[in-house]
Amino acid sequence: MEQRTEEAARPQRTVPAPTGLSRGVPVPWWVKLGLKLGLAALGIHGARARALGIGRHSAGATDPGKILDAPRAWMDQAAALRGRRPRTVLELGPGGMVVRAPVLAGLGARRIWFVDPVDCAPKAPGPYLSAAALAWTQGVPAPDLAGCADRNTVLTRCGATLLFGGASALAAIPDGSIDLVVSEAVLEHVRREELVPLLQQLRRVTAPDGVGLHFIDFQDHLGGGLQHLRFSDAFWASPLVGRAGVYVNRLGLSAMVRRFRRAGFAVTVREAVVWEKRPTGPAKPHPEAMRPAADDLVARAAIEVRPA
Repeated sequence: MEQRTEEAARPQRTVPAPTGLSRGVPVPWWVKLGLKLGLAALGIHGARARALGIGRHSAGATDPGKILDAPRAWMDQAAALRGRRPRTVLELGPGGMVVRAPVLAGLGARRIWFVDPVDCAPKAPGPYLSAAALAWTQGVPAPDLAGCADRNTVLTRCGATLLFGGASALAAIPDGSIDLVVSEAVLEHVRREELVPLLQQLRRVTAPDGVGLHFIDFQDHLGGGLQHLRFSDAFWASPLVGRAGVYVNRLGLSAMVRRFRRAGFAVTVREAVVWEKRPTGPAKPHPEAMRPAADDLVARAAIEVRPA
């Protein structure tokens, strides 16, 4: 089983990681971590940090490429795999990208679900109206949002529902009802003990011919290396690290693939962004953060899953 799992994690295509991938502000990683932990200890995190302009959620929420091009690519890929376009779509952890609701509706989705741990989506109608207008300029017939005074009205007109919580939030979605599941830079943030229940829920709601497209980051959030591998689980999984916004579950590609398979999915790793050599990080990771050496070379991956 282990040998087959490792083979299942082999990417069909590899792309060299660009220089400076996810490096962010050019200061030492330990300075970034110290500042984030300090602010979190003072209660400046999450929505409060974003309100002060310190943190951002869903960077690129005004980027036409993310608003229009990305969902169009998902829908086209799913249509090619299924032989027909998805009619029901679930996006995990969209944050501000809930503004894509009119775009997804214009691309043929008749029922859309968004699931997020907390509410980070715009409440005013303006961003959704802008997304719809952008769609129309590119020939995508987004719903007419004239007269929509708030987010709830917009989402209703798009056939979309926004849910909050973890795996339990998916209980509101009927069995086998989702044609396309998507996540972008989300699954690495799910805590290890919560990941399996989440994947089991995704397997439950995915249609027999449904598709999941998951884009996962594996590097740290302290400069785009592997500095997160130097810490014990007791520290790294602590509430303070979670509030600081730097927590990732430290699973490598093979471990992530293994969990999908155990949840009942067939997995294809379409593409992996890889480093030529191991990036910056501890010479010897903490024993609780050890993973296969090959996993330490994978910065990002695009994973396609289907019910097994």
